[in-house]
Amino acid sequence: MSNSSQIVFGPRVRKSPFFLSTMKYGAKAFTVYNHMYLPVSYEGTTKDYHNLLNGVQLWDVGVERQIQIKGPDAEALSQFLTPRNIKKCAIGQAMYAPFLDFNGGFLNDPVMLKIAEDCYWFSIADGDSLLWVQAIAEGYKFVAEVTEPDVSPLQVQGPNSTELMAKVFGDWVHDLKFYRFKEFNHEGIPMVIARMGYSRELCYEIFLQDHSLGDKLWETLWKTGQDLNISAGGPNIILRLEGGIFSYLGDLDRSNNPFEVGLDWMIDLDQEDDFIGKDALSEINVKGPEKKLMGAEIYGDAIESSNEHQFPVLIDGKVVGSMNAMAYSPRLDKNLSYVFLDIEHAQAGKEIIISAPEGDLKAKVVDLPWLQRVKK
Repeated sequence: MSNSSQIVFGPRVRKSPFFLSTMKYGAKAFTVYNHMYLPVSYEGTTKDYHNLLNGVQLWDVGVERQIQIKGPDAEALSQFLTPRNIKKCAIGQAMYAPFLDFNGGFLNDPVMLKIAEDCYWFSIADGDSLLWVQAIAEGYKFVAEVTEPDVSPLQVQGPNSTELMAKVFGDWVHDLKFYRFKEFNHEGIPMVIARMGYSRELCYEIFLQDHSLGDKLWETLWKTGQDLNISAGGPNIILRLEGGIFSYLGDLDRSNNPFEVGLDWMIDLDQEDDFIGKDALSEINVKGPEKKLMGAEIYGDAIESSNEHQFPVLIDGKVVGSMNAMAYSPRLDKNLSYVFLDIEHAQAGKEIIISAPEGDLKAKVVDLPWLQRVKK
């Protein structure tokens, strides 16, 4: 009997506009994310990682659904949903703007795009946040329409990404600044092109605005990228850990608040506007967090990537936290991991034990991230 696992495709789970292209170019493993199929492996985690670093890669991230808030109260509702002061955001600009519950816990960690004065998109992680926003809008009587538009992101990642984007869409791409975007139409394909993406590498995000044109967009990029070492890939755990990037429901969830994961910089408690979780965050700001997410370097030979289980973290035989994800970084030649630690033990340089099923792993606590974002 084979020990291999399978995922069965069916109509109950949606497919992205790029699904057929991902199958054509070798997607071997999928997960389900926002009720959609997300390709996560083509040639394996490490090979996909090397392919990206040595060329340019297309990622089908159509699972990042958009919540569109449009209408007279679009700004007011958007501000109520997040502790980030969105009044500082200009049209054509994006910003990280998490959704919190009334206790200050994460409900989602979207990126917000200000499309117009009366229109905002929230590009969400996994979770039924559309229902949350619709309920808040209705319950608090905001005059705004909350919908899921026909928008599906495709990411272009890697050192050759700017060259590919400029070849296809024009030299203006060279001038697109980080977390800025431009609405664009290429050969009848409507899109929003943003300078951002789910890694610290050079990357872009194309928000396709017509589901039927997914394969056309993919093939346009693929053919132009033949001399740029183009490949297909997906969100990669090695890249994520190297860059200190978090995965909602993987590294943090509703039981965590921004102070615990180093995101207190985006909380504006001094703004006049109210927002969900403001009172709770004000209290945490005074008392301080009870635990903190840190990095840890695991000693020994290269380990296999894992994001499936949380293992206990021990100091002197006492459980002081948990390990959330780990992977070997070829370019750093280190075993990297995320650990949640009780606040009194969340100090760089601390020696810890990760209690894994195959045996104890010795590690050292470090600050995040290991790598800074690649600049143009």
